[in-house]
This record gives sequence, structure tokens and C-alpha cells, in this order.
Amino acid sequence: MQGEWFTWHNCSRDSRSLWKRLDRLLVNDWWLERWPNTFYASLNARTSDHSPLVLRGDTPGQSISMFRFDNYLALSTEFIPSVRRIWQHRIVGTTMFAVTRKLKALKPVFRAQRQNKGDLSNNVKLAAGFLETAQYLLARDRHSQTFLHLEFCCKLVLRLASRLEQNMLHQRAKIAWMKDGDQCSRIFFRKVAKRHSFKRVFQIMDSDGQVLTTQPTVTNEFVSYYQALLGGHR
Repeated sequence: MQGEWFTWHNCSRDSRSLWKRLDRLLVNDWWLERWPNTFYASLNARTSDHSPLVLRGDTPGQSISMFRFDNYLALSTEFIPSVRRIWQHRIVGTTMFAVTRKLKALKPVFRAQRQNKGDLSNNVKLAAGFLETAQYLLARDRHSQTFLHLEFCCKLVLRLASRLEQNMLHQRAKIAWMKDGDQCSRIFFRKVAKRHSFKRVFQIMDSDGQVLTTQPTVTNEFVSYYQALLGGHR
């Protein structure tokens, strides 16, 4: 949200003056899926005791994202060697500068590994389709060693694809995962959308007490604050 936190005042001018946050704007999961970048702003109350709320939306701009990678990549045998190869590079500069450069060098490596894995959800659908075909063939000839072996291999592929997809959904949704529960993919995708909406920062106050509401000014204030905290420009 943007604007004042409290949305109601009892209009009293003495010690009985009371401020409350009574007004809300509620949206459902379907709304978040269609318009994930919407937010609401609390306007000035003027002559009313309530502050009007306005629903707004913006087009996501180009922003610098934090360093992160999908945990399922760590299940690959090439993950550790690729990280070790980048991390052994010698970079001249401060420790923070060296770490930053190495993390930046890892991004294209992880991006290539992720592309090699393909669309994990689509991989599950394809593997399930192959297994259904293998089981259909096996039902027509239950004593065929070829079809028995084909079904066994298709099951292994489906289990691996499902494991990678569950790992991805678990990380992105960041909710408790029941060990023997079902996938509930739709629920997890909704959780991902909710977290994406909740973690956004719509306004921030700088050191001069000025409230910044546009995305570029909010981003620049964060960068300036941590540059001063960590020792300025490098």
C-alpha cells in the first residue's frame, strides 16, 4: 500500500483523539493471477473521517534482481563443479567486489543449466503421457519384456520429473511441505503469486523524512543506503 497507515479518525481534537486502520481492499487469488502488480493507496481524508482507498496498477519496469537460483539445480552432478570452477577465479579488489563478480559470473551458468532442464511442469506432463502410452502397450501384451522394461523406465523418468517440479514449487511457495502429501500444484502457484505481491515495497521514507513512492526512487534509496552502510562506491 501507499499513503497513510491509519484510515479513520474520530475527528476529536482533545485527548480522546483516536486513529485506526479500519478500511481494507480485498482481492482473491484470481485477481492476483490476472493483475499481480496492483496495489492500493490511502488518500487524504479531507472533510471525511475516513480516508478513501484507490486501487492502482502499474507496469513492471526493468529492475535489478537479487542473486538467487533454483534449488533443484543442486541435484545435478554438474552443479558443484561449475560453482567450484567459477569460485576459484582470482579477482583483484575488495572481498565484497570479488564476491559480487563471482556471483555475476554464476548467473549465465545457472541460466544455461535451467534451460537444459526445460519447463519442469511440461516435463511432468510429457513423462506422464509416455508412461500412459507404455502402460497401454503393456496391457495389450503383459508378457512382453520390452514393454515391461519400457514401463519401468517411464516410471523412473516421471518420478525424477515430479521431484524436480516439487522442489521448484516448494522453494517458490516457501510453505510447509508435507512429506507424503500430494502436489496440490494449483495451491502452490497461488502461494507464489501471493508472496510476489506481499514482498513488494511501494513506499519508503528517506533520511530527510521525504516519502518516496515511485519504483525508481524507492530502488535508488535502497541502493544509496546500503552503499553508505557498506563503505560507499567500489
